[in-house]
Amino acid sequence: MDITKLTTKEFSRIMKLLRKKETLERKLGQLERSVAKVVGAGASAVARGANRIARGRPGRKPGRRSTGKKFNRRGGLRKVILEQLGRAGKTGIKIKDLANKMNIQRQRLDTWFYQNLKKIRGLRKVGPGHYHLKG
Repeated sequence: MDITKLTTKEFSRIMKLLRKKETLERKLGQLERSVAKVVGAGASAVARGANRIARGRPGRKPGRRSTGKKFNRRGGLRKVILEQLGRAGKTGIKIKDLANKMNIQRQRLDTWFYQNLKKIRGLRKVGPGHYHLKG
């Protein structure tokens, strides 16, 4: 379809369809929010993803998560990890659980623990992917 050869009738039809699409997207969002209230918090993430897809906005690459917190300041990630390890106590915590709790990629934590295991006094590996902080 050549956009330069659109007639006013075709253009108005496209505009009506776009308006209809926007109203349907709004209704879909309302339905998803009501489903999320019934099902629980897990459904709201699904609803947000569905809204992003429906709107056609470019999202992140698959597998990427927003941290919600800024760990890019020097020592920011270390501070949060050590705080979480302190809360876990003697039993420690698995990297997978810590990544889910902090909402960051597990691979990033694997790298952090590999680099900092010998640097931080009291940090011990107690099993595969399982760490605790003596203290």
